[in-house]
Amino acid sequence: MTTVAADRKEQIEKRVQEALDRYQPRKYRVQVDPDGILEDEEWYQVVVKSPDDVRDRDFYDALANAESDLNDKSDGHQFLLVPAIAD
Repeated sequence: MTTVAADRKEQIEKRVQEALDRYQPRKYRVQVDPDGILEDEEWYQVVVKSPDDVRDRDFYDALANAESDLNDKSDGHQFLLVPAIAD
């Protein structure tokens, strides 16, 4: 796995956040962790987080729907949205 160049990282962060924004839960906001964007061959692994590490059905639905949208409009890379690991 490798880190992504800063300019490309910003593009990926924006693209993933836009996809997540279409499916946001009503009670909280799911956000991309800009420090959690990695590239592994043809995959972008993107860490996402929620306030107080909420992991309910709405959270996983948002991830699944956003990931599906991103992969349907892929430019050669596939996306994997990964929940942040709580401290």
